[in-house]
Amino acid sequence: MWTFTFSDVLEIKETRKLWNHLLTLLKREWPDLCGLRVFELHETHGLHVHLVTNRYIRVELARKLAKKAGWGRIHVMRINAEGAKYLAKYLSKERETCFKRWRLWAGFGKWDWSRVKDIDLESPKGTIWKACAKTYQWQGNRGFRDKRALVDFLYHRTIEEGWQLGLGPNGREYHQCRPSELLDRKR
Repeated sequence: MWTFTFSDVLEIKETRKLWNHLLTLLKREWPDLCGLRVFELHETHGLHVHLVTNRYIRVELARKLAKKAGWGRIHVMRINAEGAKYLAKYLSKERETCFKRWRLWAGFGKWDWSRVKDIDLESPKGTIWKACAKTYQWQGNRGFRDKRALVDFLYHRTIEEGWQLGLGPNGREYHQCRPSELLDRKR
């Protein structure tokens, strides 16, 4: 993982322009280069960029290109599980107001990116969620907490009653059950 910084604190827009220049130089040198960059605003050092790439880059050449693009200090370390957690910390930080309408992170190059909505999680609650979404025609995030509460309730009910995951009593799909069969606990 690379970290690019400046010796002086620059305006954020200027830093972003210099990042675009550096990225252009890197892509000219390595046309197949792709990766992920994260902007981080440091209290005393201004904006700097964390970068993960798909290939090995010689430090001395990266320093030469960074200097040409107006950058200062470069720090590089091999990324491992700890490095991934370190990067994730920056991805999950609260957005500074000066970053309004900016992407704090972005991918570049010809990477096969996944969108969050395309990730299919196979888990007991995921199976129940899909069955509820089909039955109740859920779309979007509206009412998310209520949806999650229903899934949690049906998950516990499934365990207590010995139902199959994503199915109600007697193996029937949720839409084939009366609401009382799904929601009323036996006393």
